[in-house]
Amino acid sequence: MSQIQFSDNHTDHSTDSGFQFEFHCEHCHDGWRSPFDRYAAGTAEGLLGAAEGLFGGIFGTARNALGHVRNAGWSTARDKAFRAAVEEAKEHFHRCPRCANHACDNCWNEDEGTCIGCVPRLDAELAAIRREAKLNKAREAAYERAEVTDADLEDRVVSCGDCGAPVGRGKFCPECGKPVSLTRSCAGCEAEIPKGAKFCPECGEKA
Repeated sequence: MSQIQFSDNHTDHSTDSGFQFEFHCEHCHDGWRSPFDRYAAGTAEGLLGAAEGLFGGIFGTARNALGHVRNAGWSTARDKAFRAAVEEAKEHFHRCPRCANHACDNCWNEDEGTCIGCVPRLDAELAAIRREAKLNKAREAAYERAEVTDADLEDRVVSCGDCGAPVGRGKFCPECGKPVSLTRSCAGCEAEIPKGAKFCPECGEKA
């Protein structure tokens, strides 16, 4: 039995009047469609059917006889047309020796004799690497510009000592207008109280 090529990447557009097939690249899915191959018996049957509608009688009998011929020969004619279409399709596609898929010219690595899915083109790979390197460099620069220091965090969590409203980096409270210091002193021993502490670490006084 002969090998059937393009068996899983074609679409059959055949009708009773003729045969046509569309073949697809298995990488980008672009396609090529074979010319329409008219089936003589099917065309004659259609003409007799039209005549039967007008005149009836002998034309109907002839159409039935021709229909039996078509049913017997359509599949054979279709297989012959498909084999011819496959031979034409070989001019538009390459079969990869590694994955056995069919690739169009755009998806074929001529230097390596494989599809680009198995072995990408060197120039395309280098271009992709250069683009990725530029993106990584841009990301690193963006991260450096957006880096938040500990001092920035301390500035952002400052609250007013009188009303408790968030102050951010302001020098005065936006709610009560009191001046804000980045450091606090204990009311009992005047020791410096760390940010976020609820009690003085020296004497235990409530902050």
